[in-house]
Amino acid sequence: MNERKRLAIGYLAILVGIATTILASVAVHMSEAPEFDEFGKALYTFMPRGWLIVTIFQSIALGGVLLAMAGATYGFIYKRTLTWARAMFGAVLFSALMMILFAVIPNQFLTLAQSTLEWTPQKVFMTIPPILVLNNTVEISYAALKDMISAGYSTTMLIVVAIVMYQIQERAKRTDVPKPSPVSDYGRPLRADR
Repeated sequence: MNERKRLAIGYLAILVGIATTILASVAVHMSEAPEFDEFGKALYTFMPRGWLIVTIFQSIALGGVLLAMAGATYGFIYKRTLTWARAMFGAVLFSALMMILFAVIPNQFLTLAQSTLEWTPQKVFMTIPPILVLNNTVEISYAALKDMISAGYSTTMLIVVAIVMYQIQERAKRTDVPKPSPVSDYGRPLRADR
């Protein structure tokens, strides 16, 4: 694929990603709005409400942001000569991706669990059978479950990012190394006779 086609695909992905993000963000705003304004007039009667709808629209908006970032990476950085400007742009994209993975997503999950779902220490998620804990009562609260999910997500993403970065570096090493040509005992390159 030539550079012009790659750039066109990158621009298309950026535009679709931005449009998706804007539309989904407007839908999140309308879904989170109260049903009536201060004058008693109904607001956005066509829009379904509830935390699940809001979470779905937030996920779609996040997908749009990631699509736009992927388009920028594919169109401007992938398989191009690395200059200082492209390296800086790639570093900004990578930093933004890490902020999304390690700050925005966990924050949105914790906000959902603590406020909307009310996963508090008072709510019991599970009681371990007493026979397994020397006839003691051990309860796991929803707050502990929330923390376990958040920690598990962050740990998993840290491992996944490290593996993906290692694979990308190994792939770059394989493609950059030219294949050695066979050499005779006298130091001249060998060629196959036809």
